[in-house]
Amino acid sequence: MNVIFLDIDGVVNTFQISTEPFNIKGEVKRDGFYYLLCNESSGCVSNRQSIMWLNKLCKDTNSHIVISSSWRSSNNVDECLYNSGLLKDIKILGSTPMIYSKENIRGVEIDVYLKEHPEINNYIILDDDNDFLPEQQEHLVQTSTNVGFTMNDYYKALEILND
Repeated sequence: MNVIFLDIDGVVNTFQISTEPFNIKGEVKRDGFYYLLCNESSGCVSNRQSIMWLNKLCKDTNSHIVISSSWRSSNNVDECLYNSGLLKDIKILGSTPMIYSKENIRGVEIDVYLKEHPEINNYIILDDDNDFLPEQQEHLVQTSTNVGFTMNDYYKALEILND
């Protein structure tokens, strides 16, 4: 089984700007422009283009999603993703455990999840941060915080998951 450990902010939720309203809770209008950065209570994520690349990656690699974001403490993170265009047949398996330690390394949480799920054959980590264990670096696709998951990131992730 292929798994995508998905961070939200900086991957599928990035700062957006438009001259047209987004018609989403949380948008702000200033100087003729509309600005949007969603949060858990918005019921969505803001970067729908990144969601489309995520859809394609999941379909092309038969991958499932595990939420590794701080959003995982929210009860509606699945709903936010599906409301934003994540295909309904893409399975969200759950989330990594929240482990509080001195290091507070997200990689430790992923490591615990992987040890509890030996059925996972291959994985990638989609994240704009880099707080992962050395052995996880080859599985990391680090996105640009302001841009999110792009076509170039898709190809890098595809290569890792098809390896």
